[in-house]
Amino acid sequence: MLANALADGTDCVIVCGGDGTVSTIGTQLIGSDVCMGVVPLGSGNGLARHFAQSLNAVEAIEQLASGFVRDMDVGYVNETPFLISASAAWDAALVKAYNMSPLRGIGSYVIAGVYSFFEFSSRPVRIIIDGRETIDIDRPLLLTIGNLSGWGYGALIDKAADGCDGKLELVAARQKDAPLLLANIADVFSRGVINLPNVIYRKIQHVRIERTESQSIQIDGELRDAPKNLDISVEKGALRILTPTGPRAPSKT
Repeated sequence: MLANALADGTDCVIVCGGDGTVSTIGTQLIGSDVCMGVVPLGSGNGLARHFAQSLNAVEAIEQLASGFVRDMDVGYVNETPFLISASAAWDAALVKAYNMSPLRGIGSYVIAGVYSFFEFSSRPVRIIIDGRETIDIDRPLLLTIGNLSGWGYGALIDKAADGCDGKLELVAARQKDAPLLLANIADVFSRGVINLPNVIYRKIQHVRIERTESQSIQIDGELRDAPKNLDISVEKGALRILTPTGPRAPSKT
C-alpha cells in the first residue's frame, strides 16, 4: 500500500494503528518529502500522545485536517531507526512479557512489568555519552533512550522532551534503587521518569552502550536481537510529520 501511494506521488501518508505500525511506515519515509499523519488505534500510542493528539479516531482525523507539518528527529540504534524509544534493560524485557500476553491495555502492561522484573537478569553496562562522560552500572534496571516524551500508555520519560530539537533523552537506573523507584512510580505518569529519585538523565546526541553479552532490545515497542555494543545517535528533522494544533505544534504553518 505504501509503495503504491509513493508511486502515485502522494504528499502525505496517514497511518491508522499503534506505535509498531507507525514506526514500520514512518521509518520508510525518512529523508523523503512525504509527510506522515497518525490516527492512533493502538495500545500505547506514544507518538500520538507526544503531539497532544486525540485518541478518538474521528477527532484525530479532524485534528490532522487542520494540522501542521513538522520535521521530527529520528534515532538510530546502530543502523536501525526508531521514532519513539529504544530500551536495553528491564524496560526491554517488559516488552517481551507484554507481547506474550493475549490481552492489551494498561492492566496487562503493569502485570507484564511485574512479571519481567522478577525474570530479568541484569548484566553490567558501560555508557559513554557524547564521547565525554562514562557511566558504569553493575546491574541496570532501566536503560532507555527516548526520542519523544514517553513510551506509551501515558508513561513519560521527560514531559518536556521536544522530539524536534536534535537531542535524545537518556534515562538509566540501578537495580538496587528499585524499591525507591516503585514507591514513586506515579510520577512517571504525571511528570516523567526523570523526576524519580536516583535516575540518571542526560540529553544526548550520541551514546555508546557496551554490554558484557548480547541481549534483545526494545525498539518502538518491538523486541529485536542486538549485538553486545550499541551505538545510538540522532538525525535531526529526518521525518516530516503532520501534527495537530496543540502544545507541541509550531506557531505558524
